[in-house]
Amino acid sequence: MNLKNRLEVLRRQVGARPDPAAAVPAGSGDAEAPSGPARTGETAATQPPGALRSRLERLGGRAAESHGPCAGSREPGSDPAQGPYGPARAAGRQRFGCREPTAVLAQRLGGEVVAPHLILVEKRLPLDTRHGDVRLADSLQPVWPLAATPGTVAGIDTETTGLAGGTGTTAFMIGIAQAEPGSIRVRQWLLTGFAGEAAMLAECAGVLAGTDLMVSYNGKSFDLPLLRDRRRLQRGSALPEPPHLDLLHPTRRLFRNSWPDCRLATAERRLLGLIRADDLPGSEAPRAWRDYLAGAPADDLARVLRHNVLDVLSLLVLGPALVRALSDPAAFAADPLAVAETWNRSGERARALAVLAGCRDRLDTRGELELAWALRRAGRWSEATAIWERLAQGGCAEAIERLAKYHEHVRRDWSRALVYASRLEDPEAQRRRRRLVRRLRPGQGRLDL
Repeated sequence: MNLKNRLEVLRRQVGARPDPAAAVPAGSGDAEAPSGPARTGETAATQPPGALRSRLERLGGRAAESHGPCAGSREPGSDPAQGPYGPARAAGRQRFGCREPTAVLAQRLGGEVVAPHLILVEKRLPLDTRHGDVRLADSLQPVWPLAATPGTVAGIDTETTGLAGGTGTTAFMIGIAQAEPGSIRVRQWLLTGFAGEAAMLAECAGVLAGTDLMVSYNGKSFDLPLLRDRRRLQRGSALPEPPHLDLLHPTRRLFRNSWPDCRLATAERRLLGLIRADDLPGSEAPRAWRDYLAGAPADDLARVLRHNVLDVLSLLVLGPALVRALSDPAAFAADPLAVAETWNRSGERARALAVLAGCRDRLDTRGELELAWALRRAGRWSEATAIWERLAQGGCAEAIERLAKYHEHVRRDWSRALVYASRLEDPEAQRRRRRLVRRLRPGQGRLDL
């Protein structure tokens, strides 16, 4: 198909009408009516350049991109008609207009362009800055027993194009806050196009390489795997992974029975006294970035940055707040059993016992069994057996088993041990009964129980 016929098909597809002033090709009949379709044999030369261009622009193709009003604001190497958000950009130009150039956006956000399509917004906050009811200086406190006392702590949080996962999900913003001796350093990298992703991941890798402890909220399940996969897709070296403290998990262990949920906003409100005002919800961040790509004003994108700043600052002070809850669970309504288990894992058995004994009125059956076991490890047998006997009266199988073992191996009261063992039906209890019978009546065979 030659050029003339291609143009003819193109005009028919868009319902183009010929310009009345267009010249009529030689050899044709009467001039074409203005309302009629383009005639066969009409060439590109018969259409004025402006008329043909306007018709091509109505197709929304690359010709429109190169001659449209936004062409001058497009950055080198970008092609807004391509990529997963191409249709959104095309629709956005009709709604919003041109996308704000990276340099202009960086100036508005108080940042700088550090690579094509990548903005860095950096700030330092004094340690006496209030974050809710706490000061940022709390970020310098140790987070033992949640993690070993590190040298450099970095709180990291990402804002992404969605939560579905997979290769279609991209982090368009990475925020990292680091506690330093004199201030809190906050750095945020913002993509203004997909071409800046490799540079952003390289910047993030450089920071993590010099970090002793990385702190996140659900980062082990979401943020870190996402960054690791995106780095691999960009064919970069492996992302540095320092020791990682995901604060979501200890928060759930301590408060899942007393809080309605364990979202970061709930932890901020209850542990830090922070109530966010005029905060853009994290669920709106993907929409704000897509709208920016489509040409919307960047006001919501600036709100995403403020939301991300609050996130990373909370990560730095939330760890010490959880340590305070571990030291005084009653004051924070923390689960005493979960607190004791945390201290036990750290080898602090005396502190675990003190927590359970101090919160005895809040313990359920499982908690009382743990308290009795802690008393037994401390050699306080009379207190432990008193708990087991009370629970055994209620039919607690584990308490009955503990009493059977105690009377057989500690007191060597085989008759009493047999009484407790006879109340259990598991295979281990049956073997215990046979052994006790042999000890009580040697040579007289089995006792019919």
